[in-house]
Amino acid sequence: MTAIILDPFRQKLLLIAVGIAVFMDALDGSVVNIALPVIAAEFGADTGTISWVSVAYLLTLAGLILIFGKLADRGYVKILFIAGFILFTLGSVVCGLSPDLTLLIISRVFQGVGASMIAASTPMICVKYLPAKMLGVSMGVLTAASSIGFAIGPAIGGIITHFLSWHWIFFINIPIGIFAVLFALKIIPRATVPDRSPFDFTGAFALFCLMVSGVFALERLPHLGLFDPLIIGALCVSLVSLVLFCAAELRSSHPILNIRVFKKRPLTFVVTAFLIAQITSAGFFYLLPFYLSAGMNFDPAASGLLLFIPAAVTALLSIPLGHWSDMTGRRGFVIAAFGVLAATNLIYAFIVPEWGLIPLVGSLVLMGLVWGIGGGAASSRIVEQMPKGEEGTGSSLMITTLYFGCVVGIALYAAVFTAMTSAAGSVVSFADLDYATFMYGFHITNAVGILIGAAALIFSAVVKDPARDK
Repeated sequence: MTAIILDPFRQKLLLIAVGIAVFMDALDGSVVNIALPVIAAEFGADTGTISWVSVAYLLTLAGLILIFGKLADRGYVKILFIAGFILFTLGSVVCGLSPDLTLLIISRVFQGVGASMIAASTPMICVKYLPAKMLGVSMGVLTAASSIGFAIGPAIGGIITHFLSWHWIFFINIPIGIFAVLFALKIIPRATVPDRSPFDFTGAFALFCLMVSGVFALERLPHLGLFDPLIIGALCVSLVSLVLFCAAELRSSHPILNIRVFKKRPLTFVVTAFLIAQITSAGFFYLLPFYLSAGMNFDPAASGLLLFIPAAVTALLSIPLGHWSDMTGRRGFVIAAFGVLAATNLIYAFIVPEWGLIPLVGSLVLMGLVWGIGGGAASSRIVEQMPKGEEGTGSSLMITTLYFGCVVGIALYAAVFTAMTSAAGSVVSFADLDYATFMYGFHITNAVGILIGAAALIFSAVVKDPARDK
């Protein structure tokens, strides 16, 4: 058990701590995106292969969140938070020193383990230590920090890559990590007696295998083809893992994820909406730097500064609108946000460099509005729809959905783009793509995003807000 913090000053300090944590996690999920064209050109990689610099990190993060989330829910939240920052910071050092693509990807996996500890701990801290009436505000802080981290990452990465080198985009994590550890030691309370009930290792292993094999098959499909032994094997592992996971969760007395909660249709709908919105958003931010480089001919610094626009918009709106959704209901905010998301993808299905800078800036403002309007409300809906007693699981499910959506989004957009730009079945490296081929692949990929964004809108609209206590 943990004591709810009632002192407003300590509440603010706690929100600062979790905000820093989520910001750093998200920053490293996107800081390399702006440098991917540079890294791809340096190592002669195509857009699909180079995507694994981001995918390896996010996939490890998403695959382990529920595991660490369950440990955090048992009373180890402070330990995991601090240990995660230590591992994350050490991983950043190794990433920055990587001399080749293989070591960089391996280092990103190691970094992702620490990031998953942080990501699992942060929403649990909000659920356990803050009053229930602050749910929307706290999730708004997490959403703001996450959105700012994802969006400001390319800005920081672009400037550093342009003036130094891509290796330095990882070294910026070192001072942040050291500060966060020292801050957390003072601010985060220690839980009382930890829960030592049995741990669902089978379910945890099956879930991780399911995520890894599924994303691998999705991203490698355009490169290898549907009937390649590796693709067939990955799909079989994914299917077997799914069956094993469901069986383990139904049998376990302490499951990693109580899948019976999905009998509640509104919960299933809000989780699905949140997932596919993250897929669209992450895919958008993955592919856009390539458009700014190949289409607009911007250098990394200019591209990064443009990608700061969505972060600024989200930062201004997410916390006050998250608080507003606490008072008035969340459905309207989410519908508005995901409607804007679909509209933004529509713009990018047709945009060309000849349109100039104004439509580009306008579309970036719209993307910032998506999570500024609906980030706190959409994430809070997941916790809000969980059965009583499952709120801790709900916070872990929300953050898992967020990062897994990012993984799938990057893999899906990379797969569609690669398929659309492959010449006679041969994958072409990014540096060798001509302008017309690039724009064709860019437009088709974003057209797919329109359908995904529309689905998020529909799933959100059909779920009404629960009745409020008077």
